[in-house]
Amino acid sequence: MRDLTAYRGRDVETVVADSIPGADPDDVFVFLMGPYRLLDPSYLYPDEGYPLPPDPLAPASDGAAPDRIEATLRTVCERVSAETGATAFIASDVDIPTKREVERRDLDEPGMAVIDQSVAFAKASAGSAFVFTKAGLTTGAGAEAGAIPEHFRLRSPDERRRDPRTLAVLAEAEPSDDDRNTYVPKFSSASIDEMDDAYDLRFRYFTDRDDLVGKLVDFVESYVVPLSMSR
Repeated sequence: MRDLTAYRGRDVETVVADSIPGADPDDVFVFLMGPYRLLDPSYLYPDEGYPLPPDPLAPASDGAAPDRIEATLRTVCERVSAETGATAFIASDVDIPTKREVERRDLDEPGMAVIDQSVAFAKASAGSAFVFTKAGLTTGAGAEAGAIPEHFRLRSPDERRRDPRTLAVLAEAEPSDDDRNTYVPKFSSASIDEMDDAYDLRFRYFTDRDDLVGKLVDFVESYVVPLSMSR
């Protein structure tokens, strides 16, 4: 199994820190994974003119295309970083290209496979969070949500390489009609819904962007930062 702690002779933690403005290698890093684009109906129905679906992460007024959820995830990271003692980031913030990017841009470096990137960035971080929305293109986040817990051996309590409380799943939902403290999921996947049973991960619901930020801040302050002090 690849070690995934270095890229081109440099520690991945150092590359992450150097890639994020104002970050330091001693920061508590939080790796945020989620959809970068919306599910686009025109891909399946190119002649029908279906609009892009609404999504709590779709940019509204920041100049980004409405299907570029990546821009909103980066904004979420900035807000979480500002409200906690951690530095949150997404994969595209880090100056390590994927294998496809190396080929497309004809770069003179090896790059890293996407899943290798995800595991490497999770290893370099004190906490990791997976975000799922109903209209988001979540195949990438779904693959990451399988690869990272498996790499940390979270299925086996006796062999775990990471405290499962430092990983969280956040899924889009709406408040139930009869009780504001419970939720009706808008995103649902049997594999994702049962990750808490398989890996003992924190599972949280959010209703909108602000709620997502609040849940991430609570996750970071309640688990990631305190547990990072004992590593």
